[in-house]
Amino acid sequence: MDVRIENGDIYLTPAGNTEYLSCVREAAQRVLIAAAVTKGSFRYDRSLGADYASLGEGDISRERLEMLIREAAAGIADTDIAVTGWDAEHRVASLSVTHGGETITTEVDLYANIR
Repeated sequence: MDVRIENGDIYLTPAGNTEYLSCVREAAQRVLIAAAVTKGSFRYDRSLGADYASLGEGDISRERLEMLIREAAAGIADTDIAVTGWDAEHRVASLSVTHGGETITTEVDLYANIR
């Protein structure tokens, strides 16, 4: 179980309690964090994140992007990730995350802002 993160901070319910995620929602949050963090920037785990610098500013293929995101999230057990959409102008990827037989769709932008 992970604590739910929203807008870069711990999410609190109206009563002031934390909310916990499990199963596919937990896996999706972990994928978002792995995909949104610039590799080497998190001081407690320099291996966390993705290195999008190799993509450059030109055309980015969905396949290459999917490979980088899968590599960043490789440590998330029993989870499959697919890039289902790619908005090159805004650099936002739509992801399909499957875990435990359930699938959830989410978005991440490559400027390290979780949506």
